[in-house]
Amino acid sequence: MENFKKLTMYDENINTTTSNSTDPLLGLDNVISWVAVENGLPDELETVWISNGKGWTTLGCLVYAEGGWHWAETNGVIYQDKGKIVSECESDDLDVKFWHKLPEPPCL
Repeated sequence: MENFKKLTMYDENINTTTSNSTDPLLGLDNVISWVAVENGLPDELETVWISNGKGWTTLGCLVYAEGGWHWAETNGVIYQDKGKIVSECESDDLDVKFWHKLPEPPCL
């Protein structure tokens, strides 16, 4: 996984319509900000949404342990730290195909 590029910015110029239509592609606006793991990875230990693209989605993070990179799933402990939403994650070798950054938490 070390050869993957990091996603640093959302590309607002992505065309979300078919070439012969002005209608948005079905559902594309809902998934455009999800990143396929072959297109980029989050920072190590950054809490993100993770999904296999087949109906399973949870919070998790990318970790380096036991000689390699793998995905870890939340254990349900979620909190704010230094202006970010974070989750405690337990190591597991998950079949993650997509990930999505979390929003920043609201602050007063």
